[in-house]
Amino acid sequence: MEVILSQKDFSEKTHKVYASIIRRLIKLKFKYPSKKNEKVDYIKEFFIEHKLEKASTRLDLLNLVIVLRTIQELPTEKLKAYRSELGKERLTNQVGKMADLKDTLMQLPTFTTKLMKAYEDGEWAKFIVNYLMMTYGTRNMDADVEIVKSKKAMTDPDKNYLLLTKNKVVWFRNKYKTVKTFGKQEHEITDPEFINAVKKQGVGRLFAEGQLSNGMRKLLIDGMNEARIFKMMIDAAYDKKDTAEINRLSKSRGTSIGTIKSFYNVNAEDEIIKEL
Repeated sequence: MEVILSQKDFSEKTHKVYASIIRRLIKLKFKYPSKKNEKVDYIKEFFIEHKLEKASTRLDLLNLVIVLRTIQELPTEKLKAYRSELGKERLTNQVGKMADLKDTLMQLPTFTTKLMKAYEDGEWAKFIVNYLMMTYGTRNMDADVEIVKSKKAMTDPDKNYLLLTKNKVVWFRNKYKTVKTFGKQEHEITDPEFINAVKKQGVGRLFAEGQLSNGMRKLLIDGMNEARIFKMMIDAAYDKKDTAEINRLSKSRGTSIGTIKSFYNVNAEDEIIKEL
């Protein structure tokens, strides 16, 4: 499998992912189907034997087999059909999890109250991070910002900045997960509390170099991670039947409507979540 993989010029990141899966398959003594027979039944039995119950795990392993057989120009039609089955299974499981999550997910009014408590207590960094995630549905990486007072101070085109002016803050998002698809974004923020919080925080990086993960955990309200905050925002918009708001959050986060339906819709229904 490793020899076959080396015949294709993948990106470094993709190659590492595939190499890691190969190592796992070797450890489990997987017999790669290198002949014309696709051996779908063997692969299914292999998953059962090794108790690989998560559809996402089976999809990762199966996809690697398809990639390797494609490199060798071997048949993959039956394997791809099985992959479609697993894809539907994963989606069904995900919808179930989202429906279960709705009962435990913090509601937006509660989150907003806690956000304002952080402001009243002068926890400026906490307020800034949670405000950005709540308002724009963004990820941890997006909130890794440097506060500046002039564009001249924005020296790195691949960093995120909060540009503080007299009447507004402009958030320059140059680095986030899906920037290659959705492009760099700018957001003008005129909320008085946010402007004041940025002023009080002062110029400089919000997180020390290399400290984003640890620093973020300390700031997020009640341990709400970025995914749960986004689900909360989608849930609130769904309850109001606000398709426009869902589309706005889709754009600002940099996440397709299809992904929102599959992974962030705790209501597990489709008619409101659609692209305008």
